[in-house]
Amino acid sequence: MDAANQPRNLKVLIVDDEPVNRLVLARMVEHLGSQCIEAASAAEALEVLRQQPVDLVLMDIQMPKMSGIEAVELLRADSGPNRDAPVVAVTGDTTRSRREYLQLGFDDYANKPISLASVGQMLSARRQTRAPAHSSGVGLARAWR
Repeated sequence: MDAANQPRNLKVLIVDDEPVNRLVLARMVEHLGSQCIEAASAAEALEVLRQQPVDLVLMDIQMPKMSGIEAVELLRADSGPNRDAPVVAVTGDTTRSRREYLQLGFDDYANKPISLASVGQMLSARRQTRAPAHSSGVGLARAWR
């Protein structure tokens, strides 16, 4: 298999205030061949996103102090390396539609409990749309709209 056809190792930021949710998502992402960075709050996630490029963000919506929605608004308004990074809303809230999450600045959404298959689809879509940010050193374009 030539280098162009080999799967790319992605850097995925997992943001959730529940340690068990982070652990489950991290195990799925790692099982699928990518590396994880974890953040226990939206504020912690924004700090990580200011410091290092990532390929994908899996963001919980309902967190104390700052919601995932507020974090995405701040991220999109920032000038850092991840301003346009793909962010997936990961939520148990079924009151909003996919369209509403897209309008809020997310690139997609996934309902909890999240499956290995859906994480695999997200990673595959990201691998097909862009080279990993950590290898190029540049910000990401919002890829799957």
